[in-house]
Amino acid sequence: MAKPKIVISRCFFQPVRYNGGIVIDQFVEKLKPYIEYLDFCPESDIGLGVPRQRLIIVEDGLSKRLIQPETGKDFTEPMIDYANKTVSSIDEIDGFILKAKSPSCGVGSTKLYRDGSIAGKTDGFFAEAIKKSFPHLPVEDEGRLRDEGIRKHFLTRVFAFSELRQLCKDPKPKYLVDFHSKYKFLIMSYSQKHLQELGQIVADGKMSIEDKIDKYKEKFYQAFAKKTNRKRNVNVFMHILGYVSKNLNEREKKHILQLIDRYSKGNIEMKVITELFKSLAYRFENKYILLQKFLEPYPPELES
Repeated sequence: MAKPKIVISRCFFQPVRYNGGIVIDQFVEKLKPYIEYLDFCPESDIGLGVPRQRLIIVEDGLSKRLIQPETGKDFTEPMIDYANKTVSSIDEIDGFILKAKSPSCGVGSTKLYRDGSIAGKTDGFFAEAIKKSFPHLPVEDEGRLRDEGIRKHFLTRVFAFSELRQLCKDPKPKYLVDFHSKYKFLIMSYSQKHLQELGQIVADGKMSIEDKIDKYKEKFYQAFAKKTNRKRNVNVFMHILGYVSKNLNEREKKHILQLIDRYSKGNIEMKVITELFKSLAYRFENKYILLQKFLEPYPPELES
C-alpha cells in the first residue's frame, strides 16, 4: 500500500505542549510506521515558548479572539497569519490528525469562552484554516479518532486518497481502469451514485486522460465524504457472493447468507465476512475478488 501523507500536530512527536509535555496516543503511535508526515505546532511556531501561559478562544461579537488570559495579550492576528501561510504551503496531503481541545488545533473540541464562562465548543484557529482549504480531506483529532467508526472511516479515506494521489502523478488510461476496478466495491459500499458517475468518467471515450483524472479525483473525494453503513456493506457482500456462488454448495451458500444476516443485525463484526470471502477467493483463485480494496482498505494491523 502507498503510504498516506498526513499532517500531525508536533506535540505527538516533541514536548511542545503549553506545559512542556508530549502527547502519547495509542492509535497515532501505531499509525506512524505506515505513513509519511508533516508536523506543525502553531503556538510554538508563532514564537511562544515552551512551557508557556495557556491560550483560550474568546467570542468577540461575530468573531473569535485568541487570548492569553494571564497576560491579557491577544495573539489572534499572528495565529491567523501563520495558519493561512502554512496551510497554503501544504501540498500533496491525504489527511490531518490534530491535537484535541487545543486553541490552535482542536477539531470542534476547543472551549469557546464568552463573558468569562464556557459558551460552547469550536475549532482551533489552525484547524479552521485547514477545513476551509481542504474541505475534501479528513481532518480529525486524537479524541475523535477513539471512536471506532470515525477511525475506520479516516483510515479508509487516507489510504484510498494516497493511492489516488500516486495515480495522478502518472496518469494513464490503463492505470485509471485498474484503479477503478479494484476500488469498485469499496466505492459501492459508500455511494452507488458516485460509483456510477465514476464508471462513466472511466468509460468516456472523448475526454483526455488529464480531464478524466481531474473529474475522477473530484468525484472520488466526494464518494467518501460520509461514513458507510451496514446496509451498504450488506449490498456489497451480496455482490461478492454472486462472484463465488457457482462454486459453493447449498449448505455453504446458506451459511454465508446467515452470516451476512447476523452482520446486518449487528451481531457479528464485518471482518468475519471479509475474511471468509478472502478465503473463498484464495480457494477458487478469484483474482478479481482478491484485488478488491473493500476487503482490506488499509493495513489490518491498524484494525483495532
